[in-house]
Amino acid sequence: MSRTGTTSLFQLMEALGFKSRHFFGELIADPDWNIPEDLQMLNDSPVPMLYKQLDKKYPGSKFILTTRDKKTWLESMKWMFTHGMVIWNWAPGIHEYHKKFYHTSRYNKRILSRKYDDFHNEVKDYFKDRPNDLLTINIDKGIDIPIVCRFLNIPVREVSFPKTNERKYATLRERLQYNWNYMVYGTNDNL
Repeated sequence: MSRTGTTSLFQLMEALGFKSRHFFGELIADPDWNIPEDLQMLNDSPVPMLYKQLDKKYPGSKFILTTRDKKTWLESMKWMFTHGMVIWNWAPGIHEYHKKFYHTSRYNKRILSRKYDDFHNEVKDYFKDRPNDLLTINIDKGIDIPIVCRFLNIPVREVSFPKTNERKYATLRERLQYNWNYMVYGTNDNL
């Protein structure tokens, strides 16, 4: 799920030598999922919405569920739906993905809280008979690199990667530009 350390996990996978892709938006629009053969890891949206289909299409795959305390996740999601969408210049397709996966394209604490619980329960249930295919990482406790390496069946390595994707706030100029493009063009693609 978004705002659970997916950027940090992506950077770790890159540091461990995996060809990775963070936010593979093409999966939203391409039902055939033409994933490049040299890509070894997908991370972040829309993987949470499609993990079951990806699991069937790529048998033997391993999945890492990043999670965090629900209260801090909700605070971070509030930031994402107010400032993040402006800073990252979300295209309409991103809003559509959020409607499909989170059941809202705006911050709604009640809806998001329920989605958080439902998603985590669904993932745990899906993998209940395959514990070797799912690793859950609580990002609040940090990433234990040796555990990740053992889960991926690779030699344990020491790597360093910075904490990234920390919150910053959209400026008034960014917000006005974002809103202007939606009013005039029906999209923000013209930024």
